[in-house]
Amino acid sequence: MSIGKYVTNPGVLGAALGAASTAKRTAGMRRDWRRLLVWGVWLAGLALAVASVAMQEQDDDFDAARKARK
Repeated sequence: MSIGKYVTNPGVLGAALGAASTAKRTAGMRRDWRRLLVWGVWLAGLALAVASVAMQEQDDDFDAARKARK
């Protein structure tokens, strides 16, 4: 598992940089459940971006096998 494929992926980079805008957005919010919800949504987006990179190799293998069957 190479960390380089995660660091250079635009989706992961965009999600990670979204932390800055999320921090700016939540700085003026009251400290209640809505603030945690905003951070949870950001974390879910980051997790989806990382998971898509992790599954990309398996998707490529599946597509190659499907093309070979045709």
